Amino acid sequence: MAVNSSITMDHPFVKTVYCTGSPYNIGFTHGSCVSAEVHSNVATYTFFFNETAQITWQQARERAVAQFFPTLERSYPEILEEMKGIAEGAGGGLTRDDILTLNVRSEISLTNHADGCTSISQSTEEGEIFLAQNWDWLEELRNGMVLLHIKPTESDIDFKFLSEAGLVGKIGMNSAGFGFCMNAIRSGAFNSANFPVHIMSRRLLQYDTSFDSAIAILDQFGVASAINYMLGDKSGNHADIECSPYGNSLILPHDGFVAHTNHLYGPHRRSNLVDHPAANSFSRLSRIQLLTEIDKRMEVPTTFESLRSRLSDELGTPFSICRDRPPGAVGMERMTTLSTIMMKLKSGKGVVLIGRPCDELPIVKWSF
Repeated sequence: MAVNSSITMDHPFVKTVYCTGSPYNIGFTHGSCVSAEVHSNVATYTFFFNETAQITWQQARERAVAQFFPTLERSYPEILEEMKGIAEGAGGGLTRDDILTLNVRSEISLTNHADGCTSISQSTEEGEIFLAQNWDWLEELRNGMVLLHIKPTESDIDFKFLSEAGLVGKIGMNSAGFGFCMNAIRSGAFNSANFPVHIMSRRLLQYDTSFDSAIAILDQFGVASAINYMLGDKSGNHADIECSPYGNSLILPHDGFVAHTNHLYGPHRRSNLVDHPAANSFSRLSRIQLLTEIDKRMEVPTTFESLRSRLSDELGTPFSICRDRPPGAVGMERMTTLSTIMMKLKSGKGVVLIGRPCDELPIVKWSF
């Protein structure tokens, strides 16, 4: 059963759920507090798998279990216990294997289809590290988001992240002052002996205390499919790292910042890593870099407000930094900016906007 759980409505479109205890209890709290959202996400990805990979939910579940249960049972068994708790908390006949399938949705389908996202990390003269990103994805996920605050009983670290209900890890930061953003990369690279990217995200949130320890974990466990991480810590270290089963490629900040969208541009160790980005990935990257350079020339202070202004840019709409669903879009083209996440790592503060940052929206604040 759940222990010391709570749920609040910080925003009309997202719940904040506090989970603590054993892995199973954390999962049960998660699943029971956002049961409707978990089931909504299963329905969304049932359609998603059919469209992008031409498989049913049952086939996706069989693939997820065959490919990743042995890896996780060997290297991360507690996360399987948490998934069991999520399933039993959400009810409605869901099983641990259904939750595992949600958590490997990138490995099942993003090798076939690219999503959006624009992210940036930037340092200030005062030593603050900002991380920020727009999360662009299927508009149906508006009905399936959750803010999770997790405190495992066996750990001194607690962590907060914006997620899709049912996923065990996504974009956020922890009480040690480490945080990250993530951008999808469409590539056929795959290795089921490594961690699925959302499970890797959880590992980073729960166990990393610094930029260097994050690199060590990425190297130790590897990622099963391509993903981009924007990493930073409260000591002032920050950089972008493009990860794939073939290895990781670091992109260091220039003039105090580094930005990324959904295509590879780092110095890769393996020439056979190929991605298939949409054209707007290149235009969004150029635009966020230009806007940041303009702010620096104009000596605009780096704040949540100035970052939101850049992430609200609509040049080239609907495929702009602040993305909108194209008129008449169907299928996987019905993407929009679902949320904006911004973090200050030294200060231990975060801000989340649920919706497009270019619209008038209330904000959700968090702090450690």
